[in-house]
Amino acid sequence: MISETKFHPSTELLQEFAAGTLSAGLNIAISAHVEFCELCCHKTSEFEAKAAIDWLQTSEKHSSSDYSDMIAKIVSQPQQNHIEQQDPSLSEIHMLDHSVSLPKVLAKAASNGLVWKKLSGGIKQAQLNMDDQTQCEFIYMTPGSQTPAHKHQGSEITLVLDGSFSDELGEYNRSDFIMRTNKDVHQPRSDEGCLCFAVLDSPLTFTKGIARLLNPINNYRFRRSMSQRAV
Repeated sequence: MISETKFHPSTELLQEFAAGTLSAGLNIAISAHVEFCELCCHKTSEFEAKAAIDWLQTSEKHSSSDYSDMIAKIVSQPQQNHIEQQDPSLSEIHMLDHSVSLPKVLAKAASNGLVWKKLSGGIKQAQLNMDDQTQCEFIYMTPGSQTPAHKHQGSEITLVLDGSFSDELGEYNRSDFIMRTNKDVHQPRSDEGCLCFAVLDSPLTFTKGIARLLNPINNYRFRRSMSQRAV
């Protein structure tokens, strides 16, 4: 684990993560950060323990017959007579001059492989279909690259997996967990190169230059993608 992480999920997000109430995309991003971060791992364990105690206290209000009925339903389920093979996982992503080992949860999420698309400014993107509430993607910023200046219509979570990037609000390194909201306008750039995992609940809005012409297309593609996953 990495002890020098500077940016972490909020207490509220960790509590929701421990309670299992987040979307699949957010759940994966926080789970990957927890693999990196000793502090958040400890906090999550505390929240999970408290949730277990609360559940036990609540369950005491139910009758023993309810509990017996639940156990009977579980053991009456048909048993599997074979052992399912575990899904293969993409344990590493190969960058320009080195490979990056992925957190276990991201390796499993990317087990079907990644299709990389080249974007403007030296940026590469590979999307994952996790749920119908968020857009999840790996972002690779080549050395010296930067994104167009933009703001967010909702929230964006970014987890740094390798390298570093910076924007007007700070500098971020491996294991940092960054959250941007609709109040933030920024233009990320990376001098050394950076691999990130990002989760968005709404499309970006470009704020400068010719990139602004892409905003209607971004909105349409994002909404269409979400609607297709909901079917």
